[in-house]
Amino acid sequence: MDTFEAISQRRSIRKYKSEKVSREQIERILEAAVLAPSGKNRQPWRFIVIEGKKKDDLISLLFCSEKERKSKGVNTGSFSQTITAMNQAPVVIMVLNSYFDTCIDADGQLNHNRWLTDVQGIAAAIQNMLLTAQDQGLGTLWVCDIYYAEEEIRTWLNTENQLIAAICLGYANEKPFPRPRVSWKEVTDWLD
Repeated sequence: MDTFEAISQRRSIRKYKSEKVSREQIERILEAAVLAPSGKNRQPWRFIVIEGKKKDDLISLLFCSEKERKSKGVNTGSFSQTITAMNQAPVVIMVLNSYFDTCIDADGQLNHNRWLTDVQGIAAAIQNMLLTAQDQGLGTLWVCDIYYAEEEIRTWLNTENQLIAAICLGYANEKPFPRPRVSWKEVTDWLD
């Protein structure tokens, strides 16, 4: 599959088959992730692969977190649907910023430029993961609803790293239609 084909065929998958994803496939996806560009070659990404019993524990944590927030009247958006998708996916990969602490200046303020540069590199790593998974016939979902349970997840993972996203990974059990896209011509100015 060529790159443009992988890009144009990729879809956000929310329903997965129970078929196991091989360790070799996951390792190939992670290998692609670390080949992404990053500002000053900082390579700020960190990945935690979660499967099996540990994934079940994570899902339980997320359901409890959602229930607690709802009992307090907190709007959790599409978190419930996201938890269901994460529950179906055989693999969840947490994506973290391992350099977040280096983005805090001596005065305790966030160095926005450094942080944003790192997040862009991490996003490039995530995109590499999604396209490599697509090339291997796997479905993915880039998840940000985990922010509703960010502190609980970080505590459960025993990490101080900043939580950026989660990736659901597995064999798709649905074939979503392409979502509408604006033409590049409508969002591009050409200066010469």
